[in-house]
Formats: sequence, C-alpha cells, structure tokens
Amino acid sequence: MLASLHLLNRYVKVDDQDPAELAEKITRIGLEVEGQGPLAKGTKLVVGYVKECIEHPNSDHLHICQVETAPGEVRQIVCGAPNVAAGEKVIVALPGCELEGGKISSGAIRGEKSDGMICSIAELGLDNRLLKEEDKAGIHVLPEDAPVGTEALTYLGLDDYILDIGLTPNRADCMAMQSLAYEAAAVLGRKVILPEIKKYPEEKSEIEVHVETPLCSFFGAKLVKGVKTKESPKWMQNALLASGIKPINNIVDISNFVMVETGQPIHMYDYDKLAKKAFVIKTGFNQKAVLLDENEYDILPEDVIVSTDDGIGCVAGVMGGNDTKIDENTKNIVIEAATFDGAALRNTARRMNLLTDASQHYIKGAIDTMSSLKVLDRCTDLLVQLADAETIYETVHTPLDETRRTVTIELSRVNGLLGTSLTVKEVSDIFDSLCFEYTLEDELFTVTVPTYRNDITMDADLVEEVARIYGYDNLPTTLPVMNMTDGVLTPKQSKEQLIRHTLVDLGLHETLTYTLTSEATVNEFNLFHSLDNTVKLMSPLGEERSAARKSLIGSLLQTIHYNNAHSNKDVNIFEIANTYSDKEVSNLAIAVSGDYVNVPWMGKKEAVDFYLVKGFVETLFKKLCIEESRYTFEKVEADNKDFHPGRSGYIKMGKEIVGVIGQVHPAKAKAYEVNDTYVAELNLTAILALRTRALKFKAIPLYPSVSRDIALVVDSKVPAADVVKTIKRASKQLVKSAEVFDVYEGEHMEEGKKSLAISLLFQDPSRTLDDATINSAMEKILEACKKDHNAVLRG
Repeated sequence: MLASLHLLNRYVKVDDQDPAELAEKITRIGLEVEGQGPLAKGTKLVVGYVKECIEHPNSDHLHICQVETAPGEVRQIVCGAPNVAAGEKVIVALPGCELEGGKISSGAIRGEKSDGMICSIAELGLDNRLLKEEDKAGIHVLPEDAPVGTEALTYLGLDDYILDIGLTPNRADCMAMQSLAYEAAAVLGRKVILPEIKKYPEEKSEIEVHVETPLCSFFGAKLVKGVKTKESPKWMQNALLASGIKPINNIVDISNFVMVETGQPIHMYDYDKLAKKAFVIKTGFNQKAVLLDENEYDILPEDVIVSTDDGIGCVAGVMGGNDTKIDENTKNIVIEAATFDGAALRNTARRMNLLTDASQHYIKGAIDTMSSLKVLDRCTDLLVQLADAETIYETVHTPLDETRRTVTIELSRVNGLLGTSLTVKEVSDIFDSLCFEYTLEDELFTVTVPTYRNDITMDADLVEEVARIYGYDNLPTTLPVMNMTDGVLTPKQSKEQLIRHTLVDLGLHETLTYTLTSEATVNEFNLFHSLDNTVKLMSPLGEERSAARKSLIGSLLQTIHYNNAHSNKDVNIFEIANTYSDKEVSNLAIAVSGDYVNVPWMGKKEAVDFYLVKGFVETLFKKLCIEESRYTFEKVEADNKDFHPGRSGYIKMGKEIVGVIGQVHPAKAKAYEVNDTYVAELNLTAILALRTRALKFKAIPLYPSVSRDIALVVDSKVPAADVVKTIKRASKQLVKSAEVFDVYEGEHMEEGKKSLAISLLFQDPSRTLDDATINSAMEKILEACKKDHNAVLRG
C-alpha cells in the first residue's frame, strides 16, 4: 500500500517528522514499511518564465529559449519540446540538478549554449502509467500566476514522500488513510483530525434498492444532481498520483479519493442513463457484458451483480458496466457504497483478471460498513465543493446493523500474556492513544471496538494492541508461567527405544518406509485390522500410494527386493511405525533374508531361519519383562496365503493374536521378487500396554548346580515347548532351565512318535542338592509328563 505523507498530514500532523524516522516508528508497531522515497525526483528545480523562444539555426526541431529562472536572472536553454513558446511558465532544471535520468549540466547543443533544461512532468520520476498523454509528449506548462524562481516541486505539490507499507492480512483497515492516521497518531502521541463533512438539505429520493443475495450485507445509493465534469484540483490529483491512481476527472477522482481516504470503494452511475431508477443486487446472470474498460467479459451465475434495467449495471466490487458510466456529459449521478462478500469477489476478479483497487479492498476485508452512510455524505460534500452539485437527495439503503462490538480484558491478563508489570494508567494511555472508547471498573477494561477495526474480536487482540504501542522491544524476556515437567520419555517411548537398541545390538538395521501403499495389496499380511476398513486418499498421486497400510511386512519386502537388486543379498531389517484403518495400531516388523552370519575367514556361515526370528522376538519379550507364561505359539492356518503354513505361527496372549513369526509364503515371495525370507510382526499397541513386573536382579547362586539328561518318547504332534513347561512346573522350581538338544524320528522309533532329548539343570539357592532330592524330582517330572503328554522314558 502506498501512503502519501502529504495526504496523511491532512488527518494527523506529520510534516514536522523526518520521513525515515517516521517509517521506522510505523514499522515497529507492526506496519512494515517495505520501501520509501520521494514522489518526484529532482533537485534544483525552479519555476521559470520563457521570455523569448526562437528556432535553433542548426536544427529543424530545437528552440533557443531565454528563460527567467529568478527575478532578474535569465538563462539561455535549448529545448526540443514541440509545445514550448514565449510567455509560458515552465519547470526548469538548473545546472547540477539530479533527475532520475541523470545530472543536468551546462553545455552546447548544436553550437548554441544551453544552461539548464525545461522539464516535462514525466522527467520528474513519476510513474508514466499515471500521467496524461500531454505530460509525456511535451514540457509541462504552469499557470500564469506561478511565481518565478519558486521551488518547482513545492509549487506543484509534488514534494511528497511515499511509504510503501506491507500490510499483514489482519490489518487491511490501514488501506484507508484515516485508519493509518490513527496508527501514526498513536505513535507520535497526537490527535487525529478528520475532515468535517457538511450536511446539505436533502430531497426525497425515488431510487429503489433490492438485495436478493446474502453475498451483499449492505447497499446504499445517493442521488446527486447538477454536477459538472471538469479537471480535479491539483491537491486531489497529487493525492491520487501518490496513491498509485491515475487522475481522470473530478467525478471519478472524488470516488477514488474517498476510497483512499476511508477504505470504502465507491461506484458512480449516470442517473440519466437509467430507465428504471432501481438497483437490484443478485446473482444468476449467465451472459456477456461490456464493462468500463470497453472489453467484453463472461458473467457467470455465481458472480454478484448490481443490476440496472434488468442488465449488468456493475460487477459488484470489481468494475462498472459501460452502459451507465460517467462521461463528460454527465449531469446527475447515483453514488453507490456497499459491502460485498470478499471471497465471492475474489473468484470473480481473478477469473476476469480484474484485481482492481476496489476489489482488493473487499477481498482483504478493509470495509467499515458502519461508516458507509458517512462515506456517502463525504462524497456528496466533495461533489458540491469540486463539481458544483446542486440538488442532494436522501440516501436509500438496506438496513444497517449499528451494534458496536465490545471486548473485555483484565489488567492481569495483559501482564500475564506479555510478562510485563504495566499499570492501569499505562494501559489506559495506550487505549487513549488509539482512540479506543472504554469503561474501567477496578482493573477490568470494557473496550468498544472502533468500527473500522474488524481484526479485534477477543481479549488477545487487545493485548496485541498494548504490545504494539508499548513496544515489542520493551517487553521483558521472561519464561512463561506453567507447570514444570521432567524432560523424560514416556513409558511407550522408553520401551520403543529399548526395542530399537536391542534389535540393533542383534545386528538388524532400522528402516523408514512409506506409510502409503496400493489398495490392491493393503490387506496382505494384515493381522490387526479389519479387511473392510481402509483409509484411502481422496486425491492420490498414483494407485501405488493410494491407501494407508495395515501391515509393515509388505514395505520391508520391497526394501529387501531393492537391496537384492543392488547386489546386497544379506538383509536384516526392522521398522516401528503405525498402521491404520478405523483404528491406529503401532507395529514392529522384522524381516531377514540371506545369511545372518557370514565370516568367510573364520569359516562361519549361518543362513536365516524361523528360529533366528523366534529368538529375536523372545529376546525382546525378556527385555520387556514379559514372561513365557503370558504368551503361546500356534501354527498358522494350512491355507494361509501370506505365511508358509508349515514354518509360521501366531503369537497369542489369551485368545488375541498379538504377533506372527514365520516364513513368507513362497507365492508371496515370488510376487515381491525376494528369496526365502523370514518375518515377524508384533502389535506393539497391545504388547506395550501389558502390565509387567519390574525387572529384578538375583544374586549369583552360592550352591552348585546339577545337570541331568533325559530322553522322552511322545507323540509327534506334541510341541516340545509344552513338555518343557510341564517339566519346570513339576520340579517345584528346582529345574532352572530345560533345553531341548535333540529331536529324533525315524528308525527304531514307533510310527507317530518322536524322541525329545532334554538337558535339565537343577539348582537350589539355599542348599546343595543331594541325589535323593534330585531323584525324587525326576520321578515327579516323569509322572507329570506321563499324565500330561503320555510321555515315557526312551529305552
């Protein structure tokens, strides 16, 4: 946003301030000045009088002028402008003058001395897009009463200074110079003086206004008759130039000036071009229309339209229609001030590529609806002053909600959020400087929010106002007041960290794979989610990343395939991540392929197998203090499509499956293009939620242990693990370990039977065991095995 200090000075005194220092102060309260500089660029520019102008003897387009640049001081200047003539008052750049195009010096042009330059407005550094064609084509001719020798920029009113302010989205109100004036006044400790709006006698209006869409919350129209179209006064033209708006004529310039001043876009209609004196605001048009720029645009049903004579009078907040435009013959006009929905206007303006100054005010929410009636009166007053308006009619408008918003805040809340020790008086002074109306009871402020401050809706917004004006640099550096907590891991995080460290110690590498997979494979290896509930992306980049995975095993198999394809045949990896359906489950997956141990120089080579992965899982359970009695193993179904039926088993706690260990089904391994791969997947959400005993340490036994080996013949289908559990239970805790070291089936063994060779370690922490005690324990063990498993000693 471009802010003219000359224009700002109309509302608050800033002409005694250094522009750069003022820019710094404004920036410090949150209105960042992104650029600054003079409106016109040039030094040593004076008003001159052309006393004589003759043709240059050595040129067909140059002139030799005798120019009075100060009373009694005449200079010869060679000028090539076609409109230079004797008797004109002009802008003269004296030798040493620095213009945007370079430095002016004395010299000779085609053999004739030239001591300076006669300038056009375009040569003063103004934006060419905002200048009239005559200002670009030739020198600028000043009025006859221009005093010779006067500083030219001051006389022209172009000795202005411009601040380019980057407004944050919440401060769109500062697109209005009056709102910016309140900010400058608060910084400088001064008062804002708004222009007095003169009221005129009004006649009853026959205009009708009908709003048929919720996208227009207010619409007001005021008829003014007897206006005269002419050039605007210089001060208004300069104010518009400084604001980046091209002056047109007094009628158009008044509407633009009022928008710059108040933030309210104004549109004017030629009253005499309206057959029906009615304005209908609605949507639903689907046609083409020619607008003020004389281009044709497509009007769509969603566009908000101010309809006149059943046609397009104006594309609301964007641009007026060509049929009702103001021209040099306009005598009677209707002024419009309205509030339209910014989002709807943004879509229309972008589609038409018409992001005008007016539409930006609506889009950014810079409208002070409650002041709309005053804005119409301001336009009327200027039309009387500058366009000789004769007859004023009353404003016709839709209902206007004039309820003022109030926000309460306590002093303790201000100091609590800012970490300050401000007093009631200090906060009161800040609210006073911002011209906020408020009542005070003890330390409770009830602030009536100014109508132009749409950004203040809650107490935190008032705290921000206090902080801005008090000065962010003045806020103390303090820690927020809050409950102190220990910087430690949660129990879940600690257990996951333990799992990671344990598996890394066992030689595995952690991976991080994509959470998304394809819908075709999302239910593969799925144990912990329902098959029907799948989380799908609304707009996936491709089918292969279109659904949230329910198992980690598929991702690890893809990683193994990638490594195999890059000549890395031995892959031992794991991943901890979440899986998703109608619930979120934390999973641990392990996948191993190739060799687990491969040390050629020692002659050691061990391929991965089921028992390796089972050992990983059992080691984790021991680390997590999950006792063997808490879980059991159960073979997978014979028709399982994901896991090898003879080399895979579920881990169950009670009746719930909490994991799986086994070999990937050969058909699946072929689909993923991997060799024999063994995997495990655990439901960490269930496992880590178990209540377990604390890890306890026991003293090293003082008494020796005794080992015995036994060989039991049992049915082939009896799991060795069940026999080991029976032995430990029957020994009354005397057996500290029972290790199966041989399983035999075949010759000399009855069909359907197998021999289990088990090494038993007996130990009592309180005494030395004798043979009688051990023999008694062995008898109990054999008896229990006979009873539970129909086991007998092998002969």
